[in-house]
Amino acid sequence: MGCASKAEKVIETQVVTETKLITVEKEYTPQLWSHHKVVNESPELCAVKGVSILNSLGFKSVVKNGNYVYGNFSHNRAAIKCVKVSNQTFVYAAVAGADVKTVEKLRNEIAWQL
Repeated sequence: MGCASKAEKVIETQVVTETKLITVEKEYTPQLWSHHKVVNESPELCAVKGVSILNSLGFKSVVKNGNYVYGNFSHNRAAIKCVKVSNQTFVYAAVAGADVKTVEKLRNEIAWQL
């Protein structure tokens, strides 16, 4: 008895690669304003207060993730981070967006309410 082999039909595949160059125009140079302070409350309470502050200022899609809070206001974004340092809490707040006056005003409002 011999060894039989069957030839397999080879199917040729044609690969077409198309490259399209897309230029992304930057709409604006973002402004980033921040503030920090030390408060005499727990990081948990600080974050809950952060949620309240952003909601009171009209921020949308406010999210609390642990002791980190962030939300959107028009084309602006704010973040508040609360971290335990010794027996106090260090709070860092930042606002970013296109219009410097709006970003500054939002940062000031958040800072005053902290």
